[in-house]
Amino acid sequence: MRSIYMMPVLLSLVLLFFSSCNKNNGVETIPAKEFAKVISNPDVQLIDVRSAEEFIEGNIEGSVNISLAGEDFCGQVVRTLDKERPVAVYCRGGRQSAEAAEKLDSMGFKVFELENGYKEWVKDAK
Repeated sequence: MRSIYMMPVLLSLVLLFFSSCNKNNGVETIPAKEFAKVISNPDVQLIDVRSAEEFIEGNIEGSVNISLAGEDFCGQVVRTLDKERPVAVYCRGGRQSAEAAEKLDSMGFKVFELENGYKEWVKDAK
């Protein structure tokens, strides 16, 4: 008898857990060609989250370097970016930009993330 009452409670908890795991409500991960269209909009803020050394080796024109590995990523974001404008983010291969996109999303930004990173940009967007 108790198990009949427990089933709806367990089902509700499972649904709540899975819905809370979807944190990327404001993140769109898009391929290089679509990313190129997005960043052609002058209202979009473009950031490269790689190290300064990687940024110097090559970057997307117009991007600002805010290293995810830096001491104060969120502080730099607050000081540099306008929350009212969308952000396009990339890294070398996609791992760091995915993490950065999640942080930016949690800070209230609308985020476009370059799928597979700068290496894909160099290969496809030109």
